[in-house]
Amino acid sequence: MYSDYGFTEPSVSNVESTIGAITGAAIAIVILLIVIGIAIAVLMIVANCKMFSKAGEKWWKALIPGYNTWIETKIAGLAWWWFPIFFGLTALTAAPKYAPVVGTMLFLVGFNYNRNVALKFGKGNGFAVLLTLLPVIGYPMLAFGSAQYNKDAATDKNGIFAIENNMVK
Repeated sequence: MYSDYGFTEPSVSNVESTIGAITGAAIAIVILLIVIGIAIAVLMIVANCKMFSKAGEKWWKALIPGYNTWIETKIAGLAWWWFPIFFGLTALTAAPKYAPVVGTMLFLVGFNYNRNVALKFGKGNGFAVLLTLLPVIGYPMLAFGSAQYNKDAATDKNGIFAIENNMVK
């Protein structure tokens, strides 16, 4: 009296249909992620174009890689030398050996940019943190919200890393 408790050998057609179902689900997930990624990219491009317009720049300047960083340096009210620092650090992220150090430096320089952009749009340090950590939320809020660009807003031209000599008087 042998019993297999209802177990039957899987047939080739069952295995193939299972693999087909898993493959189909994986393809659907990949397509969904691609669509979401494209939607986020379009949102960020439109938000940057709108933010540039609010700052008195031509919207199309936001579409040119590299040049848009130069214009954002101007919008943020930073000294010109922040542009090569930011641009150089961005290029160095391609070197995996230096990624942790360069990534940290890029985060700090990016916060510097975002802090000045936030100040120019009448926002504070908390908003700068939002722009740095969740730009997908922060930049559309600047672009499509009620924030107005103030060219004369007080910012640190040399950035938050400027060393002041207040001890010697």
